[in-house]
Amino acid sequence: MALSEFDIIEQYFAPLGDFKGPYTRLGPGDDCAVITPPAGEQLCVSTDTFIEGIHFPQEVDPAIVAQRSLAAALSDLAAMGSKPVGVTGAITLPGVAPAWLSAFSQTLKACLARWQSPLIGGNISQGRVLSITWTVLGSVPFEEFISRCGASAGADIYVSGWPGRAGLALAQRLNGETATKTLASHYEAPQPRLELGQNLRGIASAMIDVSDGLLADLQHLLDASGLGAELDLATLSFDTILAEAATSEVAARRMTLTAGDDYELCFTADSEHRAAIGRLADVLALPLTRIGKTQTQAGIRFLNRPEALSVDELSSQQGYQHFV
Repeated sequence: MALSEFDIIEQYFAPLGDFKGPYTRLGPGDDCAVITPPAGEQLCVSTDTFIEGIHFPQEVDPAIVAQRSLAAALSDLAAMGSKPVGVTGAITLPGVAPAWLSAFSQTLKACLARWQSPLIGGNISQGRVLSITWTVLGSVPFEEFISRCGASAGADIYVSGWPGRAGLALAQRLNGETATKTLASHYEAPQPRLELGQNLRGIASAMIDVSDGLLADLQHLLDASGLGAELDLATLSFDTILAEAATSEVAARRMTLTAGDDYELCFTADSEHRAAIGRLADVLALPLTRIGKTQTQAGIRFLNRPEALSVDELSSQQGYQHFV
């Protein structure tokens, strides 16, 4: 017998609401969820939609779909220095596939628990293409959120983790190649930098998550702050795994600077915080690489640029754009 919308919810998603977190007053099952924000804190809210064939390849493993989509949504909370409070999901399915739904919900359950993000509501519908929309809610101490517009001239620019690895793994997948296990994990199982974002409150002056590519997202931050930047590309040579997997040094640099799907954090901080950022990198066992400085002159200048990587090519990078 075919499963109805309510059967799907009851069998695969209702059990996920058992983990409610400390701020959920009323979870899934009613017309609305009810949450009680922590005293003295503000809510951060973000919504992201992920469509098969655009945000992830067609017929990709449902576990990858679950982890990538939720991580990408929660990455927006990380970029604000926010702590997750709750998540709602709206899923459009082209058909009912119990094996797919089981794998998707099992991975989703693990991710919700790992990132302490209770599922507080959602919706299931039928449509022509698989589509997943997450609305994430987070809390942050009053007026301590980190926005894109707080940078000042002369601030250090940092990026977390290993930008470029996810993009190279995806490119290899689409070319029918097999990425190494380490490289593939950055595409298949990204980690929202929630702990990093929360620890950067009071340190980072501006921050953004890297979803469309490091250069494209840094430019969004610079535009919001009314600044330009000078980047030293020699600082990007720390990732030996990316360098070994790419076809050349130029290809590795290109991936680091322009590939999306990383969900790392790019942020600015005054030079007085360098020691604190270094200690934070050690505690989190996560590279926090200083890649340049902000400047009053608009645009991005590149130091130590490989000759085969043209300024025109780099300057044209605007990330993925819908309707273009």
